[in-house]
Amino acid sequence: MAKMTPLISGLSPVKTMVLLFVTLGLTACGFKLRGSYAVPASMQFICLEQSASPALGKELTKRLLRSKVKIIKDKASCVSLVLNRDKIERPVLSLFPNAQVAEYELIYKVSYTVTFPNQEPRTFNAEASRDYQDNPEAVLAKSKENKLLQAELRRHAAEQILLQLASLENR
Repeated sequence: MAKMTPLISGLSPVKTMVLLFVTLGLTACGFKLRGSYAVPASMQFICLEQSASPALGKELTKRLLRSKVKIIKDKASCVSLVLNRDKIERPVLSLFPNAQVAEYELIYKVSYTVTFPNQEPRTFNAEASRDYQDNPEAVLAKSKENKLLQAELRRHAAEQILLQLASLENR
C-alpha cells in the first residue's frame, strides 16, 4: 500500500482538511481581517483635504489606499473628505501622594466633513483615548512613550473614520 504524503508540507491529510474547512467557514461567514473595509461604490474616488493634522492625513491616506479608494484632486466630481481639526486633551486621572501627576488620559478628537457631489456637507467626529502613566524620574522615556501613544491614537482615529465612511450611503 502506498504511503500518503501530506498535502501541505508538514501537515497530515486530516489536519489539511481541518484547515481547509476552517478557512472556508471563515470566508463563508463574511470574516475580514481587521483594517480591511468595504467602502461604498459611491466612495471609490475621494478628494482628501488635510487642514488638520498632516500625520492623521498620512495615516488616513494609507488606510484609504489599502481599501482600494483612489485619492484625487478634483472636488467637483467625487466625494470630499475634509479633516477639519484635531486635538489632544490630557485630563489628570490620578496623583502621587506628593501631588505630582501619576496618570493622564490622552483623548484624541477629530472633526471631519464628508460632502457628496450636489449635497450638503455632513460633519462627523471620531475619538480615541488611552491611559498614560507618568513618571517624573523618567522624563525622556515617558515623552517617547507619549509620542508612540499619540501615533496609536491617530491610527485608531483613522480606523474609526474609515469605518464611518464605510457605513455611509449616498442619500
